[in-house]
Amino acid sequence: MENTLLILGLLKLEEMHGYQLSDLIDKRLRYLTDLKKPTLYHLLGKLEADGEVTKSVSREGNRPERYTYKLTKHGATHFEQLLRQNLQDAHAAYFNDDFGLLFLSEISAPEARTYLELKRLRVQEHIVQIEQAVGAHTVGTPAYYTLRHHELHLKTELTWLTELMAQLKKRAVREDILKCLAAEEKIKRQKNKFAKENK
Repeated sequence: MENTLLILGLLKLEEMHGYQLSDLIDKRLRYLTDLKKPTLYHLLGKLEADGEVTKSVSREGNRPERYTYKLTKHGATHFEQLLRQNLQDAHAAYFNDDFGLLFLSEISAPEARTYLELKRLRVQEHIVQIEQAVGAHTVGTPAYYTLRHHELHLKTELTWLTELMAQLKKRAVREDILKCLAAEEKIKRQKNKFAKENK
């Protein structure tokens, strides 16, 4: 849904060739999405089939044919619906880091600290980059708010990593992950049962 919102929104601002869209997303919106070119073209094809965008063919000199994509009225309406929905939703955040953390006790604490220190250095580099990007935009503009959102998330990530590494000076507690997850599910069932009984 978010990638569809992004594509429709960009085409609402300006009709574009597919490669222009891909280039814009790859070079200027990397912090926002990892949308790859094949997926972009697949989505453009779907949006065209749904009547939300149209494409026209153009050719300049000996260059290959290019397709220019343009938003339709139906696409503009769908964009506005997606925009309003996106702005009010509280989006669940999933972090790829958490897969590794789930099995943190499967490697030694010193080794884990080494890898996490590399991660922390990369986060610090990203913070420097995003701070520069934030500084290039006027406070109050949509680009400023979007970049500031990422800046604050990265700074929270840095705080969390620092705390985690301090705790790893002691050995991470070894546990049976499956038993731990099962216990969590049991607690959840008990809470639901209690809530139903006390309605």
